[in-house]
Amino acid sequence: MGRLSFGALAGVTSAILGLLLPVGLFTRVLRGADAAADPAFTQGVWLFKAGLIIIGAYLLLLRLLPIGRPLSPQRPEVSPASPVQTLIFGLLLICAAALRFYRLDTGIWYDEILTSVNYMPLTIGQIVSTYHDANNHVLFSVLARLSLSVFDDSVWALRLPAVGFGIAGIAAIYFFARRVGPTREALFTAALLAFSYHHIWFSQNARGYTALLFFALLSSTWFLDAMRQGSPRKWGLYCLAVVLGAYAHPTMGLMVLAHFAIWSAAWFRQNEDDKRYRWNGLFCGFIPVGLFTFQVYALVLPSMVGGALLNSGLKGEDNEWTNPFWALAELFSSLQIGLASAGVVIAAGLVFAIGVISFARTRPAVVALFLIPVGVGFMAMTSIGYTLFPRFFFFTFGFAILIVIRGAFVAGQLTAHLARLPAAATKCLPGLICAGIVAVSLLSLRHVYLPKQDFNGAINLIESDLQPGDTVLAVGIAGFPFNAYYDKGWDVIETTDDLDRLASQSGRTWLDYTMPVHARTTYPGILERIKKEYATVSRFRGSLGGGDVVVSLADPTKAQATGKSTSTVKDND
Repeated sequence: MGRLSFGALAGVTSAILGLLLPVGLFTRVLRGADAAADPAFTQGVWLFKAGLIIIGAYLLLLRLLPIGRPLSPQRPEVSPASPVQTLIFGLLLICAAALRFYRLDTGIWYDEILTSVNYMPLTIGQIVSTYHDANNHVLFSVLARLSLSVFDDSVWALRLPAVGFGIAGIAAIYFFARRVGPTREALFTAALLAFSYHHIWFSQNARGYTALLFFALLSSTWFLDAMRQGSPRKWGLYCLAVVLGAYAHPTMGLMVLAHFAIWSAAWFRQNEDDKRYRWNGLFCGFIPVGLFTFQVYALVLPSMVGGALLNSGLKGEDNEWTNPFWALAELFSSLQIGLASAGVVIAAGLVFAIGVISFARTRPAVVALFLIPVGVGFMAMTSIGYTLFPRFFFFTFGFAILIVIRGAFVAGQLTAHLARLPAAATKCLPGLICAGIVAVSLLSLRHVYLPKQDFNGAINLIESDLQPGDTVLAVGIAGFPFNAYYDKGWDVIETTDDLDRLASQSGRTWLDYTMPVHARTTYPGILERIKKEYATVSRFRGSLGGGDVVVSLADPTKAQATGKSTSTVKDND
């Protein structure tokens, strides 16, 4: 009765607040006294008010819906952990934290710069009510703003929330893995994530991807518990994790789609004892997820549907980034870095396939949690011609690693059986294979602390050799980091006419561009002129795939005199 009374009170409060909330005052609280009129934001405020009313009505309606409460809720299905295993897990977290804090201020890249320049000067109220493009991962932006307020205005402070969610994600995969397999597998899964090149990279990336991964794992853990227990409280926790994950990045919706598919399949298989709470998932889980996700995005929803959601800031017709084959090639290249060689990537693919087969037979939900978001997301982005960066699927990375570890265990057991090894060897071989995978992953960590994009290297090179009369020009999107973040004041060109008009008449002309894949398709005329009339002084490579920063000089003789490439980063191969 207490819970019902609390729900009714919350419903009445939400509805009244939605009815009485003054638009003008609310606008000033969020945007400040000098806030300019913004029709999209005003629409968002009205949507916010409507959302409060709808949530209030739904909380009152819950009292009338067929919600069952298990008489004796089952405990979560969790594999036990020994004191030694718990100690090992604690040591893994310490190592993971050290690896993610090390050189946290190295080499900021383009998307981080977009977040820093466009959203960090704003107040929290302005951040939650502003959505110019998809670079505003709102939950992350709010936490980053708080981090910069507490600490100083630095790259490491900007990235600090990503580090926190990265470490938390290792704990989340450990507890999820213990619900679908033995603790030994969970430890190896946590270890592989802790020492993963890709996870460290994203944990040092001032974006919301590690938050999305954490909430994808946490919500999936609570989802499994709720499916087992039928508890409205557990479904409420699931709802909380999903909404926070969606606030970190909208692609959390793909994970909810997988959850809903699993729940729907189980709904038809429920026995008589479970029927009393078969609707709990819908009424206490999925419907509230939709309502509260709408609410957290209500203020910016008009901007999002008006085009901002698909506005990444990197435009260009027929861009290679929208090509599925480019995405697959980039994924293979990225995995090759993380796993040291192409051969290891192929072997890992075979192990992954074995893991998929094993989980499909024992815990098919794990396979669904990986394949449904990846498959649906890939098809959706391909159909609308959106960029296919592998990072958009990073939130499934934990499930992929869990499947690999399961595949390694099964492969080890099969190998021991076929080779007729002694019982002791049969018991140890799967663990040795998993340890080998973790060890191979460690080899790639020498690359992870390189600058993500080496804009500083390009600036230092040019300024060390800049002469009176020289002109420095930035091609297209390269102008944003050099001017908006590093405050260089270099002219930006987007056409060959711009190049002819702004090129130096009395000295040398330097040209800088970045992300060659984008530059080739967006500024083909300029790239052709660079090829014919300019010499490449240096190509600064970073850990961001395809994120090279290229410096060219119009005087070939002087370019050669500058010397060999001063790039601080070598090719990943």
